[in-house]
Amino acid sequence: MASAASAFAARRIALLSGAHRISRSSIVTREVTGQHNLTISGYAATRKVPIDWTATSPAFDAAGYRWRIKYDPNGNSWNDSISLFLELADDDDGAGDGRQQQQQETEPVQFGFSLLDQAGNPVPEHTRWFWEVGYFNGASRSKGFQRFISWRDLEESGCVKDDSFTVRCDITVKKQGMDVVIDVGGETFEAHGWLLAARSPVFEAELLAAPKEKASGGVVRRRVEIGGVEPKVFKALLHFMYTDELPSKIEEEGQEEQQGAVEVAMAQGLLAAAHRYKLERLKLICEEMLCQRIDLDTVAGSLAVAEQHSCDALKAACVEFLSLPGNLKAAMETQGYQKIKANCPVMIELILKQLLV
Repeated sequence: MASAASAFAARRIALLSGAHRISRSSIVTREVTGQHNLTISGYAATRKVPIDWTATSPAFDAAGYRWRIKYDPNGNSWNDSISLFLELADDDDGAGDGRQQQQQETEPVQFGFSLLDQAGNPVPEHTRWFWEVGYFNGASRSKGFQRFISWRDLEESGCVKDDSFTVRCDITVKKQGMDVVIDVGGETFEAHGWLLAARSPVFEAELLAAPKEKASGGVVRRRVEIGGVEPKVFKALLHFMYTDELPSKIEEEGQEEQQGAVEVAMAQGLLAAAHRYKLERLKLICEEMLCQRIDLDTVAGSLAVAEQHSCDALKAACVEFLSLPGNLKAAMETQGYQKIKANCPVMIELILKQLLV
């Protein structure tokens, strides 16, 4: 099997780490942004309203939470400025079913308001940021600017057209929480959607098509259902996507002497999952593991995996093993071979033809 091993080593091109193992963990933080444009129509009329009059926008979703914007045309004691406030809306505000459930505390939030010109671009001199990153919660559900812009500056800005003007609210949330729920074989996993999309183009496509659901606190999550993968295999796959290495130990109930078979079964399942989600480095790692564990009990299953998922080095190693005197006949008597023959008779026929040439 030296030739197959050499070919595999060349193919790895230093992608794999050495024998020295380092434990790793991750604190994963990202920024989620959202925008909302609010148009105030009837500009002239709002200058004549009572001093205690205010208006609130319909609720809108942005950066994983539900918000409203409060507009006060008489924002200070001199009644010469506009006030704008960002408010955390009730969880079902605007849903139309009459239910309201108060959102809990948000993750850290930073936001700002910008006056837009007639082309829809922010005017830098009339952009205000709430620079202090803070939380919105039951005790502090509203933050903003008592004096966002004076009426005089607004009139001179050139941004009022057809008795209306528009402001944009930019919201940034510092998120550490998981925003994807993944159902696999009756078990549920949580993950960061941006990380899955960055590591796998297949996951990226699945997330774009996944339905959204609202979790507690108003956080919007996507739910993905995955079939054809065992939960323990997916757990190891997820671990690799976060840490770029496999779990140090495969946890499995059973006798110690069965551990080798468990590791082979895990590697076969992970290789198939890596091929499915286009994780090439993980696929190479699993292929190497299987190349190192070829025997009479595993060769049939590993050969089937190699054939299904285009693993040339693994296939070559299995064929070389079966070509040794007596190995083919002995392997054909194993349970693994009989199972594959029953499920994939065409594949077995093709493989046997290659061996007998």
